[in-house]
Amino acid sequence: MTDGGRGFAATLVGAALAVALQCVVAPNIALASAMPNFLAAFALVAAVVRPEATGPVLAFALGLVFDLLGAGPVGAMAFLLVLATFLASRAFFALDNDTLFIPVAILLCSMLLVELFYAVFLMGTGLAASPLDAFLYRALPCALYDCVAALVMFPVALRFMAPAKPRQPGSPRLR
Repeated sequence: MTDGGRGFAATLVGAALAVALQCVVAPNIALASAMPNFLAAFALVAAVVRPEATGPVLAFALGLVFDLLGAGPVGAMAFLLVLATFLASRAFFALDNDTLFIPVAILLCSMLLVELFYAVFLMGTGLAASPLDAFLYRALPCALYDCVAALVMFPVALRFMAPAKPRQPGSPRLR
């Protein structure tokens, strides 16, 4: 298997694991109306780890699964994930300086924005009682959950999904 095939297979396995985590684990660790979104976390991690290879199909599919599993408006998370993964991958291309800070900052900001805009969708459809309920009791706790999930997924995704960087001539070979 080539490196691209390994990364593609790892992405599919990771997406399947994220769906399983969302179905089995997320409802059991929910606090009030705050539940982690493992699907959004994985979609954004994949967009940062493999920005050149992760397209809108994975984000749309995972967002649609989240919408169908939850009680929110169908299509809202799918739209937000497609938009967020596109913007996160482009931000990573523009800002990448081979440090760990940039991808982590992009992940955390993206997760917060996805949850904030999802709260706006909930308010717009009448599923949230007030802006205070939507932002304080749903968006911020969910964003914290999502950020923790993304920070756990990120090193694993780097190990299994990241493409191998070509070795520069004269650089030491790591074993």
